[in-house]
Amino acid sequence: MKAIIVADFAYVSPKRKGGRGGHTGLRNKLKYVQYRDNRDVHLRQGDNPERWVDHGMGKHYRAIFERCDQLKSPHVLAWTWVISPAPDLMALVPEEQRRDLVLNLTEKVVESYYAARGFEGTEFSYVLHDRLTEPEDGSDPLQQLHTHVILPGTAPLPGTDRAAVYNTKDKRHDALFREIATAQFALALDEIVGPEWRLLREEPQPTPEPPKSASIDLDEWFPRL
Repeated sequence: MKAIIVADFAYVSPKRKGGRGGHTGLRNKLKYVQYRDNRDVHLRQGDNPERWVDHGMGKHYRAIFERCDQLKSPHVLAWTWVISPAPDLMALVPEEQRRDLVLNLTEKVVESYYAARGFEGTEFSYVLHDRLTEPEDGSDPLQQLHTHVILPGTAPLPGTDRAAVYNTKDKRHDALFREIATAQFALALDEIVGPEWRLLREEPQPTPEPPKSASIDLDEWFPRL
């Protein structure tokens, strides 16, 4: 089935490598997320700068940057997530409900993922971005609501104060993340749109082969001498 949501994560290392990462890289990323919805539209820093939804990391990039530094692990300064529901499915949702859907979805994905990993939750902050898609097939652009989530390199673990959070493909953490995001978005669509949204994700059925002729080839049954 074609994906119904894009859910991806990356990390920022405490060490700067090749002109990227490190504290400078994280600060630049946080500023970009706060003041842009896409690469072309830049918000002036005096225009509603506090766009973050705060769950323990802060409501401004400076506060979030300091919190990431306080809660980093030896190898991870911060985790950066993107949660982006499919625009064609979001178009089925009444416009006045779309923003709340993505906000609630983001929080449920964070909570469910950390619970599945055995952590006692985590601090995080996120920003909702609203941009248009850029279809390559020439079709009309669609609204693409998505969130950028910033999470620390450590999280509370039962029996300890905090433990490092590592997401690795070898342990299928990326698959778990996508499965949780997909399940949560599907639940939201079922509730708001109804099961008919699934018709947009049905796999096309293969064209059946024509029936073979029922005639008997005598040469197959009785080889010529």
